[in-house]
Formats: sequence, structure tokens, C-alpha cells
Amino acid sequence: MFRLLTILLLCLSITVRAQESESDSVESSFPTDVYAYYMLISPGETVSSALGHAAIRMACPSAGLDYCFTIKTPEFKDELFDVLFGRLRMGLVPEETSMFYDDYMKQGRDVVAYRLGLTIDEARNLWKALDNQVARGLCWEVNYVNNGCTQVCFENLFEILDARMGNRTDSLIRAVVPFQTRRQAVEKTLGHSSWLGFFLHSCYAGPLDEPVSPRQIVAMPEDGAALLQAAGLLVEKEGFVKDRKPETSSAWDATWFTPLMASVLFLLICCMPFRQIDYVVFPLQVVLWLFFLALSFFAHSAGIGFNWLTIALFPLTAPVGIIYMLCHMGDIYSLSQLLFVVGFFIRTLYLIKRKRLLTNILTFKTKSK
Repeated sequence: MFRLLTILLLCLSITVRAQESESDSVESSFPTDVYAYYMLISPGETVSSALGHAAIRMACPSAGLDYCFTIKTPEFKDELFDVLFGRLRMGLVPEETSMFYDDYMKQGRDVVAYRLGLTIDEARNLWKALDNQVARGLCWEVNYVNNGCTQVCFENLFEILDARMGNRTDSLIRAVVPFQTRRQAVEKTLGHSSWLGFFLHSCYAGPLDEPVSPRQIVAMPEDGAALLQAAGLLVEKEGFVKDRKPETSSAWDATWFTPLMASVLFLLICCMPFRQIDYVVFPLQVVLWLFFLALSFFAHSAGIGFNWLTIALFPLTAPVGIIYMLCHMGDIYSLSQLLFVVGFFIRTLYLIKRKRLLTNILTFKTKSK
């Protein structure tokens, strides 16, 4: 019996050693030169690129692999309409780094690659997780509020941060990105001073102003880089930097004719007692009111909900909307938006006064006859 037990233990030991040897040989066959990069791209001149872009680059020189995992969408037919009203899909796609780099360089946009200080196991697991996301295809609706490029990148990077920092991850986020709402994070990159910023901040309301968890605040590409820097994960800046600036400035940059200047001019025009001004102001008011009403009920873009501009533009409820805007100046609405709304309201009061005056004159003439 003792001999039989000894033989069984010997066979078991040989089997375990064989499995360990096989596992070690498989492990040693994996490449050890696997590197991960956080790619930061400067803002562009289209609606979807106005906030910049982020991606993750994975490279293995010994295997000749070098890809950027980036969010892609189908081609926009009408970008502004599709972003606000469309039901487009998007997903993670691997693109050769050289092609990725050339595409943004042709657009005149800066591209910076930060190498992440990951262990070989962390880099391999990150690559595997990104491949799994790619396999899901176009699995998200175009949703720049809840699953933008930065948020998709950090879906996996947060696992690495949690493994290293534990419960301290959220406190680090609060220290680096000290915001409570996503609008505050967006305003740092795209404020109301440009026309695109003025328009987008007017359209997006509701969910964009709700306080969210620290991890949902990391939505801007540059905030993601700052967080990785504070966590000690950015160890080197690669040479993917465009030294020259674009020959033409962005169409969304603030110009001398800013939204604030336009709103002041519009308010002055609305105060002028000329009937001809009504032919421009009131059709514009109706169009804008219907537009914001359509956004509230029919828009599919995340971050668009009930908007108090709809109340402020409707003549009967305008005072309530204006008071609400005054109470939220700076955190939701800008002075430009307020002045435009006040201009419409003044013109409405002028119309009511003129109609009453006309009615009184007609009544007086009728009585005199």
C-alpha cells in the first residue's frame, strides 16, 4: 500500500512539473515588448471634433504591431443634425498608427502620444480588453456625454488605476478635475465665447448639468492626460507632436464679433420703435422656440433634455424663464443667452403696447363717429 501511494505521488509530481514547464514555455513565447500610449489630439473645426479627441495606442515592435484604438462613427450626412437628432452608432476600431497620425496631421491638428508606465501584464490585459471592445462592433449610440472618446479609453484604464490605488482613485480624480457637472468640465475647453460654444451650450441642457460621480467627470481628453500624469502613469512623451501651427485659425475660435457683442446689438435693435424690426424678430423667435421644443421632445443626443430657453422664448412664460436664467447665470447660462432672450421679451412687450394703442385709437374714432 505504501509503495502504491509513493508511485501515485511520484506520477502526480511529474504531471504537475510537466504542466508548469508547458505553461512557462507558453508564457515565454509571448512578446515582452508591449507598450501602451495615451493619444491626445487637439480640437478640430467640426462639431464632433470641437472638444479634441483621445485614443489608446498599443504597440509591439517585435511582432510588427502598432495600432491606435479609437472611436469611429459612420460618415455624417449632416453632422450637426445627426449629432443632435440622429440615431447613429459608434464603436471602438483599431487603426494603424501611421494612418491615424497622418489623418489628424492633414487636418492641421496636434497629436501627442504619452507612453504609459504599465507592467507587461497590465499592457497585455489592456490590449486584450480593447480587442474585446472592438469585437462588440458599433455597440454604442453616438453619445458624447456618456460614452465619449475619453470615457471609453478610461473604461479600462480605471481598472489599472484601481488595482494600483484602491479607494484613492476617486479622491485623485476630484483633486485633478475639481468639477461637479460635465458642463463645467466642457466649459474649460469650449466656453460661450465662440459661436459653436454658444450654440452647443444653448442646445445641451438637463443631464449635462446634473452632478455625477468623479469617474463620469473625466470626459475631456486633456483631463484624462492630467489624471494619468497625477497617477504617475505618464512616463514619456513620444515624437508625435506637430511643431507648426495650422495656417488658418479654427472657425470656432472667438472673433471680434462674439456672441456677447451680437446679443448686445440685438438687444439695442429690439428696443428701437420701428415696425419693420418685427418682420425679423418675431419669425426668428418662433423658429428658435420651435427648435428648442423639438430638441426637448425629439432629439436623441444624450445631454439634451428640458431646456428653460423654451420657456424664456415663449411670450406668456418668458418672465419665469428669464428669472430662472438669472438664478443660473454662470453655471448654465451666459450673459449672451440672457440678452438675446431679454431682447425678444422687450419686443413682445412693445408689440402688445402698440396693439393696445392701436385698439384705443380705433375705439376712440368709432365713438367719435
